[in-house]
Amino acid sequence: MADFTPKAYVKTNCPFSFKFRLFALEAGLANRMEFVELDVDAVSHTSDKSDLRALVGRAHTFPIVEVAQGEFMDDSDLLIDHFAKLHDIDDNQLATLNFYRDGLFPTFLEMFHILAMPLGWMARLGRKPKAFR
Repeated sequence: MADFTPKAYVKTNCPFSFKFRLFALEAGLANRMEFVELDVDAVSHTSDKSDLRALVGRAHTFPIVEVAQGEFMDDSDLLIDHFAKLHDIDDNQLATLNFYRDGLFPTFLEMFHILAMPLGWMARLGRKPKAFR
């Protein structure tokens, strides 16, 4: 399986996807994996997510990476740990990643939760969650 290339599914505007992609770039691993971007503003976004869920076989978060043939892993921190160990990389030595994790990421995460969870994105679409219907 030396020919296997991990496939990373990342969402645009997702602070978790950005964190993983930043790790891959700074660690020099980005050219060793394929990145598939799911554009949250694309008309096909809902069907793209459904297709990915069918491929993975379960609910998941972003980013999600096919780490081996048919084996998927999600959660940006777990993915960073996985690839750091696999390639003998100390992610604490990656200055830009740590700058993001310690500074921008908490701010983005707060904004992400305000705008996306659970009412923000639905309110922008003029919809209410099922619990409020």
